Amino acid sequence: MAIDNPFDQVEKHYPVGSEAPLAELTLGSATVALGFPAASPIAILFGFLDSFNTSKRQDRGEAFIRALIEQFKGLESSIKNMKTDVAEVQAALRVAIHNDIDEMNDNKRDRYIKIATSAVSLQTKVVDLVGFIRDVEQLGERDIIGLKVLNRIMNKPSDWQDVQTTAATNQKPKLHPNTFIQRAQELSVNMAHALTNNPQLTNGDQFSREEGLQICLRLQGFGLAQEIATSPREVPISNYAARLTGRGLMLLKLLGEDVPNWNRYFDQNGPL
Repeated sequence: MAIDNPFDQVEKHYPVGSEAPLAELTLGSATVALGFPAASPIAILFGFLDSFNTSKRQDRGEAFIRALIEQFKGLESSIKNMKTDVAEVQAALRVAIHNDIDEMNDNKRDRYIKIATSAVSLQTKVVDLVGFIRDVEQLGERDIIGLKVLNRIMNKPSDWQDVQTTAATNQKPKLHPNTFIQRAQELSVNMAHALTNNPQLTNGDQFSREEGLQICLRLQGFGLAQEIATSPREVPISNYAARLTGRGLMLLKLLGEDVPNWNRYFDQNGPL
């Protein structure tokens, strides 16, 4: 008798306690077992099953290592003289390889490799490199967009030009919050441009600022950004302000982005 219920079919082909491990499961074997055509919508939806297959995970891991080695070629001198501890880089690479095998996300793979090679080349000691790898694993594409917008709008090369060094009083140079608050409208509009891919938005448009604000708050949860208090907002159309923290600047630097005012936050030994 045919088994019409797909859950019963799963139980038949993969019974509880059976010796058919998940590691041997592939999309092809599952769709055949459950009677779905390979090109059916449900088969496409369950394409992630291939990521559990041992041989495919092995292939992915080997490909990651080959790409990594290719990127490290020619960096022998940098590796020998790098500021970051070797143990930090090794630990980060172990986590990155495991993440890549589990996620099978090529964009994140590229970022893992970029972070590792940047840590080797950067003339600044990187602390908690594993943490930056884990951040990339959890951040979405829109979070990365938000980081880049914050860097462009809230970290301009001119920000520190008029800030006086106060070595005589043993005080570090500092920026007033108004530096960021006065750019709230510019940040809101540019964040909306980037997230919606709509360059036609203007400062006067009454579009929702909620999505950009949410990304800033999410980045704040990772310690990569800080919301700057402004006047009470009219939801959802009022502007907001935020800035990158030193950790956010470091992540962007590791990702290969140009980071203005870098020497205001870091020297060769790490954060100032």
